[in-house]
Amino acid sequence: MHDTLRAGKFFYLYLKKYKLQFLVISIFIFIATYLQVVAPTVLGDAIKDLSIYVTEFFTHQHAGQATATLKTIAEQMSTVSGHQVAWQSLTDANVSGQVLQHLPKGTSINQLHDVALSNPASKATFFSTMGKLFLFYVMTGFAQLIYELLFSRIIAHSTNRMRKGLFGKVERMTIAYFDKHEDGEILARFTSDLDNIQNTLNQAAVTVATNAALFIGIVFMIFKTNVSLALVTVSTTPVAILCAIIIIMKAKKSTDLQQAEVSSLNAYMDEKISGQKAIIVEGQQQEVIDGFLTKNNKVKKATFAAQTWSGMILPIMNGFSLVTTALVIFLGANIALNDKSLSTAAALGLVVTFIQYAQQYYNPIMQISSSFSQLQLAVTGATRLNMMFDEPEEVNPQTGIQFKPGVANVKIEHVNFGYSPKRQILKDVNIDVNNGEMVALVGPTGSGKTTIMNLMNRFYDVDSGSIKYDGIDVRKFDLKSLRSNVGIVLQESVLFNGTIADNIRFGKPDATLDEVKEVAKTTKIHDFIESLPDKYDTEVNDSNSPFSVGQKQQISIARTILTDPEVLILDEATSNVDTVTEQQIQKAMDAAIAGRTSFVIAHRLKTILNADKIVVLKDGQVIEEGTHQELLRQNGFYAELYRNQFVLE
Repeated sequence: MHDTLRAGKFFYLYLKKYKLQFLVISIFIFIATYLQVVAPTVLGDAIKDLSIYVTEFFTHQHAGQATATLKTIAEQMSTVSGHQVAWQSLTDANVSGQVLQHLPKGTSINQLHDVALSNPASKATFFSTMGKLFLFYVMTGFAQLIYELLFSRIIAHSTNRMRKGLFGKVERMTIAYFDKHEDGEILARFTSDLDNIQNTLNQAAVTVATNAALFIGIVFMIFKTNVSLALVTVSTTPVAILCAIIIIMKAKKSTDLQQAEVSSLNAYMDEKISGQKAIIVEGQQQEVIDGFLTKNNKVKKATFAAQTWSGMILPIMNGFSLVTTALVIFLGANIALNDKSLSTAAALGLVVTFIQYAQQYYNPIMQISSSFSQLQLAVTGATRLNMMFDEPEEVNPQTGIQFKPGVANVKIEHVNFGYSPKRQILKDVNIDVNNGEMVALVGPTGSGKTTIMNLMNRFYDVDSGSIKYDGIDVRKFDLKSLRSNVGIVLQESVLFNGTIADNIRFGKPDATLDEVKEVAKTTKIHDFIESLPDKYDTEVNDSNSPFSVGQKQQISIARTILTDPEVLILDEATSNVDTVTEQQIQKAMDAAIAGRTSFVIAHRLKTILNADKIVVLKDGQVIEEGTHQELLRQNGFYAELYRNQFVLE
């Protein structure tokens, strides 16, 4: 129930903008519902008028035949007697009785004359009623067309707003969310969850709204028309609703499980497709297929259960509809035979009317019930979107301080941090860096080097302690200003869809082509780009590009240098390049970091020999600090790392 209420608030948030349109839709739904509800009564009147018309027609026909017979008898009598005999004057009981035997009992010669000369009086009434019924059906179709077109327009705009709102939320979320959630799981919010919401609003929502109105209208009309038949019509409703509730509860559990399993399968496929090269290298194709089959089987079972429970509603409700119709026919026939206050035509019209109502009565219930699976998918989707919208966003101070150019003293004081409360990564870390210094962070894997970089750019906030630039806590800076002045080259390079030039100027969209070429020369990738047919206009993306892994890293470094940050952080920036390229990039990086504060994380210690300060981390703590020569003289952990790496190389 809580999830349903939250889903309702979610839909209200995105649909409240269209109040006027919904008012117009409600008017047309009311018109269509009214016409549908009244149509069975009009049909019953048409049947009654038709019955009267047929009776009058055949009575008129028999009267005409009787008149013709009497005229023939009169002519024969005139011939025999030699006197003129008028047929109206015939009074022989036997003759007139034989002639009038097909007419209503007690019909006189004068009445016979009047009937023979008249036309059926109900003919015009019958055709008038049929015209009214036809008009009702045409107007019903027109009203339905109008409100469905309006509804489709609202849904298109509202789901578009949902998609934009969700993507905007993603762009405001912290790095922590992306570290904890798989890409496939996040993409499922934009695909299956939003698609389910859109399909529901397009189909199920309209169905529920119109059928709820129709159900109320039918109940009102049947009790207004005949209470006895109305009570028979609604008599099976409590049992039907109880069955529907039980089925719906079962279906909800299965639907929630289905969405969870689909999300898990999407995440699995995204992970394996991204790592397909590693899978092929390790020869793990069959194992991956087996894992896929296991997850896919879970999706199949959950989907089958959800569809089975949801599919049970329609046949069960249809069964109740047939039982109700049979009861109405039985009682209606009994009323027609025994109720002396009703004429045959009126009784026939009443029975036909209630048969129509009995068939319509369960139709709204069936339509609403059969729409439940879609409604539940939408509720589940809205709940999952709400969970994402509830995730914390990056906190940007309302009066954030702008990063001052030219000065970048960095002080890390007593920093403690853990990605989860149960496991602390950094423990009382202290690092003091003066403006323009190059500081290298070294240490074994998992010692906390990259974590310090994440804290310096506010990907995460410290648990305790502080990180300050020129004496100002990093949490007080405007985020855009901070990150435009603290550049990071990550271990994993990423290329976006577009040209090579667009990728290099990604952080500075207004950069000129000359500026792009200059930083490409700095990172020693310019000559290769010029060798391509389209040069800097070559279209690339992360999965399809002419660059090797190392060349992608060179593009990434060029992209960061182009933004001209005050503080430069290189997180294993040369780990994916060969030795020759590394030497070329190292010279370029030496030029790039000259005059600016920089942090370098490197496993290849020979790349940081000229660092102004080397900070050695182990188990989240600073254990050594100094220049390369000072640390060698200390003959501690760093010296051991250096000697071991020197021997290996």
